[in-house]
Order: sequence, then structure tokens, then C-alpha cells
Amino acid sequence: MVGNRIRTGLFLAILLWLAACMFSCAKKSYIDVNYRLPAATNTLKDRVVFVETRDHRVQTEIFNKRAKEQFKYFTGLFALALEMPDDQHKILGAYELPILFETALVERLRKLGVDTASDRSTDTPVFQIKINRFHIKLIGQKWFADVSYEANLTRDAHLIAREVVSGSAERVKIMGGGGAEKVIGEIFTEMINRLNIERLFAQAKL
Repeated sequence: MVGNRIRTGLFLAILLWLAACMFSCAKKSYIDVNYRLPAATNTLKDRVVFVETRDHRVQTEIFNKRAKEQFKYFTGLFALALEMPDDQHKILGAYELPILFETALVERLRKLGVDTASDRSTDTPVFQIKINRFHIKLIGQKWFADVSYEANLTRDAHLIAREVVSGSAERVKIMGGGGAEKVIGEIFTEMINRLNIERLFAQAKL
């Protein structure tokens, strides 16, 4: 399931890149997000989880009115690129918001040694991501990002561990959409990496 989504995202990313090459003067229909993985590795080796994502946002609009004017052609896709601690750069794909979160967190899990199951089973704990808030505002000459989500571990539909992550960031506006993409990438990296996955597994006794 996760693998199919990632392959689909990579295919979409290639299409976006080709479209950008063919229509270099056209307005961007997607937003670039650079996610930087933390250095920790293999601390949870041999664990296996099934990953699922749920969008619980009450406010589903990503931008306020002024910010939306800067991204008139945005189709809802985020082009996710992975930055490794050794400065390697890898394009992962193009995703809508829920799968953007899922893909980044799957990369974190795998770096920690956690395998992801392709199918749900009663023997495999579920790593569930609930997105509660993701909003980008342009107010005056500043970009503001506000993000909140929670990660749960469940077994046999029973909650065994939970952690909520939330935060905000602001950056001075620069010409074009680059300022917004920068703040989105920075707050996204910070929020994904702020989740203490090792503590979550310890709490669940996995």
C-alpha cells in the first residue's frame, strides 16, 4: 500500500518535472518541500508496523486569501525531496497533503530500522498519523505556518501509545513563492523530526 503510493508519487514527480521543462514560463502548479532526515539510525531494528494516515483537519484550506493569491495554480500536490545527513538529495514524488506526511514519516521509520507492512494484519501494530492542522498564511510581509498532527500506535484496535506534535514558524516574505516554500519545508522538517518515535515505541512496549 505504502509502496504503491510512493511509486505513484514518483511517477507524478517525473510528470511535474517534464511539465516544468516544457512550460518554464508557466506558473507552478505544485509546491516544493525539502525534508531533511535526522541522523539517528537503526535504533528500532526488527520492528514492523502498518502505516495509515487520516486527515482530521477542520479547516481543509491550506492557504489564507493572500497566500492563495501567490499560488493561483496550486493543484494540491507537494513535490517532496529528501535531504540526507550526508547531504545527498533524492526526489521522492508528488503527493497530496496526507500522503506527504505519510511518506516522510515512513522514511523516518525506515531510517530507524522499522519495516512497513504492505497489508494490515492482526499481528502487526498500526502506526497511525492524524493530521489536525496545516495552514499557511501571508500577513503583511511575513509567511506563517501552523502545523499539528498526532501519531498513534494501536494493536487490535486498542490505543497503546500516542504523541501530539504541533508548532508554528514565520519568515519574511521574499519575491515569488520561494519564501512560502522555504517556510513550509522548514516547518515540515521540524514537525516530522520533533516526533519522538523511539519514545512512542517504548510507551507501547514494542
